[in-house]
Amino acid sequence: MRPSPVPTIRARGFVTALAILAVTLLPGCGGGDNGGTTNPPPGGFAMSASGAALTIARNANASLTVTIARSGGFTGSVSLSTTGLPTGVTVAFAPPQVDDGVTSSTMTVTVGGAAATGPSTFTVRGTATGQSMQTVNVQLTVTAPPVQTGPFTLSVSAQSFLVYPSGQLPAFPVITINRNAGFTGAVALSVSGLPPTLFLGMTPTSTTGNTVNTVILSLAAPNGTYTATIRGSSAQGDQTVTIQVVVAPVSTGNIKWKWCSASLPRYFLAVKDGNGPWTRIMPANDTSFNFSIASGAGQVAEVTNDSGGFRTTVYQYTAQEMAARAASQCALVNNASTRMATGNFGGVTGFRVSYVGMGWWFGSANGNGSYQLLNLPAGPLDLIAARAGEVVDASAIPIDRMILRRGINPTPGGTIPALDFNAAESFAPATATWTFGNTNGETFGVSQLFTTATGSTGHFSLVPMVDGTLPARTLYGVPLAQTIAGDLHQVIATVSTTGPTVGSVLRASRQVIAYSRTLANRNLDFGPAMPAPTVSIAAPGRLRAQGTLPTQYNTGVTFDITQTTTATFATIHTSRGFLGAGSTYDIQFPDLTAAIGWDTRFGVTPGVPTNWWVNGGGPVLDLFDGRYLFNTTRSRWTGIGTGITLPADAATYYSARVTGNSTP
Repeated sequence: MRPSPVPTIRARGFVTALAILAVTLLPGCGGGDNGGTTNPPPGGFAMSASGAALTIARNANASLTVTIARSGGFTGSVSLSTTGLPTGVTVAFAPPQVDDGVTSSTMTVTVGGAAATGPSTFTVRGTATGQSMQTVNVQLTVTAPPVQTGPFTLSVSAQSFLVYPSGQLPAFPVITINRNAGFTGAVALSVSGLPPTLFLGMTPTSTTGNTVNTVILSLAAPNGTYTATIRGSSAQGDQTVTIQVVVAPVSTGNIKWKWCSASLPRYFLAVKDGNGPWTRIMPANDTSFNFSIASGAGQVAEVTNDSGGFRTTVYQYTAQEMAARAASQCALVNNASTRMATGNFGGVTGFRVSYVGMGWWFGSANGNGSYQLLNLPAGPLDLIAARAGEVVDASAIPIDRMILRRGINPTPGGTIPALDFNAAESFAPATATWTFGNTNGETFGVSQLFTTATGSTGHFSLVPMVDGTLPARTLYGVPLAQTIAGDLHQVIATVSTTGPTVGSVLRASRQVIAYSRTLANRNLDFGPAMPAPTVSIAAPGRLRAQGTLPTQYNTGVTFDITQTTTATFATIHTSRGFLGAGSTYDIQFPDLTAAIGWDTRFGVTPGVPTNWWVNGGGPVLDLFDGRYLFNTTRSRWTGIGTGITLPADAATYYSARVTGNSTP
């Protein structure tokens, strides 16, 4: 049985509107000529809907009941969907799958503010395994909303809201009081229309300001869609606005998109299966989001906090890539564990620095100082430590001694025996000369890491080291005799240039990352400069990037937008498998307004200047962007395939970035 998706509701600015409900039922392809009821085949089902016509104003909604009549011993589930919806109109079914013992579903039709006025017809479809599809045609007339008059109007940042399980932090909608010129009076807020098991609180409840925060909680409310009417009252008149509050069961599916830490809340997560609609996913109590991708490819969109604002991240992968990325999610998230350990370095003279890595964490200290290792996974772990030598060239900081302990299992909060670089367990590092080509005379830095077969990572240089122009660099690593199968050195070479505006910080523009168990002399070229894309406006607030990827970067593309003045950020990761054959790409930020709970604050604001960058091959690892630097220092980075594809001995990955400015 396919999992039932959470119903979808259009999310746009609200204006109160009256909806006059009736349905015109026209014969569908699965039924006869008896109005809106389809004749069931033997052992099948018939489908009908209530009413005679449906007239809805923009920014409003109305509901009707779809009834399933089973016959001939048929007991299967009937899945409901629609086709032929006009632009700006969405439909939600509660439930979207009518199981045995259930005979009806409530269909809510929501009309957005941009929908065209006038009549149209769409089709409701009912499908069941082994049965002919049954249909009902619905006539819809969209009208302009009634004009509100008075000293103010009300709007809400989200047209709908999905109630999360307790203990998980959502982004509650914000009510805005849009005051007409000259009106400065107090507005008192109240709410009606919700059952006692649903709570919608507002702070403050009376204000002379312009915004009101909300809190929406479920007190064991039954699953369903509820309409809350928010009233603003003033001495000069009242105004109202509505919001749909959705209580839904935990979503199910064979892909578990798991987040191992509550330190980065997921305010919103929706999935698009192939060409289907964006479907909001209801999380489980363990903060996992479960869904299925039945077609060959799909998309996941999530909203998190970032720099006091919101970041929307979209993943566009094949079904296989999506499942692999989901399986690796915990390994890419900080604070996945509370286990920690401490220790001290020994055998270090002066203020030379030493490094230690175990599991997902690094520590360092000057001289014989102490360190602390956090977020350690359970079970035995490897430990990698290195002592820096005397620095002659800041772009090539040497390593003169190492320690590698395998399978140690410190007690949580325990102390690791001293890492004494003069003790018998220490050894001299292996060295090799790598000569980097195609630098075009630009400065570049080199970072060196070592990951053991069990997943512990240590680093042997600053990340990244100071840039220099010398093409030949001395690298340091673990001697072959000290390695085992699965151990890999990771060498990251990065060309940095200025950002999209004068005075911007240095940003990585080209990068090459190579893996090898054995550290030996090597020549390695950077890839070409990333060709500039064509960046245009797909729709207000939504940018589109088109271009061609050089061969070295043709595994995928990342498109990132930063709107600093609104603290709004967006990133889209797209694999070549999702894009299809060839070397071109055409990606744009999707329209998520039809998904339950989409908040206007999540999206990039139209008309506000933004900085953007496009990366071929996947996101470059940038010292000034911890999202990507973290991924390489806690996992084996493989470009767009990070978390999907593990690197192998002798594997090399390339990426490059181009930056620019646009006003969406």
